[in-house]
Parts: sequence; structure tokens; C-alpha cells
Amino acid sequence: MLMCFQRWIIIIVVMLSFYSFGICEEFKLAYTNDSTSIVTSSLIQAVMVEKLNSSVKMAAYPPDQLWDAVATGKADAMVSAWLPQSHAAMLKKHKGQVEILKPVTLGVKIGFVTPTYVTIDTLDQLSSKLSRFKNEVYCIKDHTGSIEMTKRAIAAYGLKNLKCVVLPEQALINKIEACEKKLDWIMLGIWSPHIIFSQFKIKFLDDPKGVFSKDEQIVAVSKASLSKEDRDAYAILKKFYCSPKELQEIMGSILKNNKTPYGAAKDYVNKNPEQVKKWIVNVKKGHQKRRLNLK
Repeated sequence: MLMCFQRWIIIIVVMLSFYSFGICEEFKLAYTNDSTSIVTSSLIQAVMVEKLNSSVKMAAYPPDQLWDAVATGKADAMVSAWLPQSHAAMLKKHKGQVEILKPVTLGVKIGFVTPTYVTIDTLDQLSSKLSRFKNEVYCIKDHTGSIEMTKRAIAAYGLKNLKCVVLPEQALINKIEACEKKLDWIMLGIWSPHIIFSQFKIKFLDDPKGVFSKDEQIVAVSKASLSKEDRDAYAILKKFYCSPKELQEIMGSILKNNKTPYGAAKDYVNKNPEQVKKWIVNVKKGHQKRRLNLK
């Protein structure tokens, strides 16, 4: 009886110890299944795993569920929000449930893109050339902002016969590859940085009417309680920044060196210690796993 009682005392002490110092719980990061979201998310994962020994769970969501996941606490955060325009409706819907932390990259661009062999350069040249594109412009289904802006451009430039075709990212990449081999004309409503800019010779068409947003940012967003529940992940997200050029180079590394997104992100983290140091400046080694009763 005494031994049984002592055993229960030990169990209770251990449980209280975990509660006092924080249970080692994985950080849940939401992303969408497009190359840009995967790379920014992989960078956060690589920093937390490789430099801080944290556990990070990556969870993919369709665009319409991404914000819901963070707002309801299914995920702790994301580095895949597009503001101020692309995800404006989702931000409005979840106001008070999420915290907008900071841009993770600036200078992103959305617009109509064609291979460089296409002989037009501006959107106002499109109306007489739609048949060369088979009256189609392609968008990636996991990116709400580029789809909506593509539809706006169709209306603004009077391209009534132009149809927006939505495909998964890999299917679109396959489509470009097939067209390029035959020098067929193809047009995309897409953004940069994106992995296709590392795969193909492509160009943005000029947008004289300014339909496509010029001030879009990729932004880190967390659930409203993250700063209290996981101060270290919160601190990293408040400091994390990677330029479009750097993101594009990481995407290029995935292709050139046959790397996984995590492998390419890990290489970047290891080769850029000064940059990473800025991201983790407010994180003290040894307490990054604490998530309960933070003082």
C-alpha cells in the first residue's frame, strides 16, 4: 500500500512539473499547397527545428479554410496571408480571432504572365490576340488573390471571351511545359516569387490600368492567444523576413539541386547565420518549448 501511494506521489509530482515548466507541445503551422506558401512555411519550420530543437507540425489547408484553421486554434499561425487586398474578406471575417504580426516578404507581384516568346507585352494588346491563347488564362486553385484579380482584369480590359481556368499547381506547370515545347501561347494569372520563375523563361505583361495590386504583402498571422501561449514562436514570427529574391533562390535550389522544400530551407538557414540570428534574437535557448504558465 505504501509503495502504491509513493508511486502516485511521484506521478503527481511529474505531472505538476510538466505543468509548471510547460509541456513540450508541437507548434502547428498552417499553409496552402502552393510553392510560395510551402517555402515560407518550410523556412519557419527549419529555423524552429534546426536551431531551437522545437517540434513543428505542418498542416495544409485549402485557401478558404486557412484563416479558419488559425482563428479557431487548429493551427497556431501561418506565413501565407496575402494583404491588404487578396485576403481582405477573410481578415474581416476573423477580426478579433487572429493577430496580424508583420510582412514576411515585401515586393511581391501579381499579374498576367506569358512565356518570353509571346510577342505582346501589355494587357491592352490582349483583345485582338485572345485566339492565340485559345481564349484561356490559367490560375492556380490554391491562390484566391490571383484568381480574383484575374477576374477583375478580364472585366477591366473588356476581355469578355477570356475564360479563367483553375488548375492545381503541378497541373499548371505541366501545361506550361507542354506549351513551351511547341512554342504555343499560354497566359497565367499568377504571382512572384513562384517556382515557375525558376523553371521557365516568362514575363509579366504590363498593366497600364493598374488593375493588379502593387502593394500586396505576404504576412504572418497568428491566433489571438499565441503571444501568451508560445512566446518564442511568437517572437520568431515577429522578426521573420525573407526577400522575394531570396525566396526565389530557395525555389531555384529545390529544382537545381533536387531538394525537398524543407531541405532547401535547411540549407538556407545553415548558410545564412546572421539572418537567422535576427529572427531568433528574442528567443532564449532552452525555453523555446514552454507553452504553459509562461511568466
